[in-house]
Amino acid sequence: MTAKRASASPRRSSSPSKTSSPPAARADGKRRRRQPPSTALLIVDVQHAFPIPARLVEKIRHYSESFSRRVFTRFVNPKGSFFRTQLKMTCCPPGSKETELRLVPARGDLILDKATYGLRPGQIEQLRRAGIRRVILCGVETDACVLGIMFSLFDAGIKAEIQSDLCWSSTGLHRHALKIIATQFKP
Repeated sequence: MTAKRASASPRRSSSPSKTSSPPAARADGKRRRRQPPSTALLIVDVQHAFPIPARLVEKIRHYSESFSRRVFTRFVNPKGSFFRTQLKMTCCPPGSKETELRLVPARGDLILDKATYGLRPGQIEQLRRAGIRRVILCGVETDACVLGIMFSLFDAGIKAEIQSDLCWSSTGLHRHALKIIATQFKP
């Protein structure tokens, strides 16, 4: 598992400013309040391997503009992984187009490569070192990696919430996964 920081981006910087930044504009012209630096949007596996509806990708991109801290996970499936040997899943070999993100990370965004459903202890530690204490999740697959990451964060003592309208599952188990999340992670 590797973590990378996104390099240059012309659209924004994620470093917190000393002065308070104005709220982000919404499509309806109203202002959206920016999240504090200790809160990150964690965008789960929004990459080319998965048939994610284009409208959902755009909604996630728009929603992410209200966060100064964004974390992307990217599923990578190396030779010998359990996904290959046990589930016979062959997508997402390292370095393939399937592992490319469908949203462009900005400077300072954290990118976590994972070959698991959830996050590994070292990746949790990277979130802590970055000062992230609260995470809002969105992305795919609700019944697999989104759920797995919810459990990882809970086990590590990091507050996690799901933005359910910005999650999706190709298996038809989205609503079932949301019920599990609502039951297991009561507010």
